[in-house]
Amino acid sequence: MYKKVLVEIDEGITASVSARYALKFAKLNNASLYLCFIHKKDAKFEKAETILKRVFIEAEKNNLKAECIIKEGERFAQLKDIIKKEKIDIAFLLSDDFKRLSKLPCSVAVVKIINMGKITPKRILFILRGRLDYLKEKTDFIMNISKIFHVKVFIIYFGKDKNIEKIFSSLRKHDIKIESKVLPKFSYKLGMFQSLSKKVELLVVEQKRAGFLGIFKPDSVSKLIENPPCNLIVFKPYHKK
Repeated sequence: MYKKVLVEIDEGITASVSARYALKFAKLNNASLYLCFIHKKDAKFEKAETILKRVFIEAEKNNLKAECIIKEGERFAQLKDIIKKEKIDIAFLLSDDFKRLSKLPCSVAVVKIINMGKITPKRILFILRGRLDYLKEKTDFIMNISKIFHVKVFIIYFGKDKNIEKIFSSLRKHDIKIESKVLPKFSYKLGMFQSLSKKVELLVVEQKRAGFLGIFKPDSVSKLIENPPCNLIVFKPYHKK
């Protein structure tokens, strides 16, 4: 499913972590890795250049096909153009405007790092909610994250869709160790409680698809995304069911 992985690089410290995640993801899937840096006119990018070189060399050491793409211009427009041109399957992006980034034409994993001491997580929590679609990709993404960090994962589903059992069953068939729980309705307080009580070091939250006219409806999970209790990945699947 994931044959082309893109990672966005900038001058911030999160870029180095996001690049590490993307490289591990690409290696696990034997995918091509695209390192992307978009800058404004006359901008300096010594730190970004250092990250690009380091990750490129590491990708080559792992026998991965890697390519650096450096563009000048508006970030979202350039990302959209690159994703379409290169036919990217999943993009690891840096936290900014979650809703806008989720509209890009590929699967998206938006990375937000708030604790550099926990960038190799031992406890990961996935939060799924509402009507379940994209079952295969959601299952594959959970499997990938579990295998990358070699850990058992916690999955909490908020809702009443019986398809959640298909996800649980498929993960177990692939020998992914999980601890699962089904709860009726999500709330910010409940999400925080589950994260803190399980001492979670990486929280993975699904960004729901756009509704009518491409408008995202605000909901209680937005508060958790804006104020996470730990490092965060906001995941938005794109592939067809």
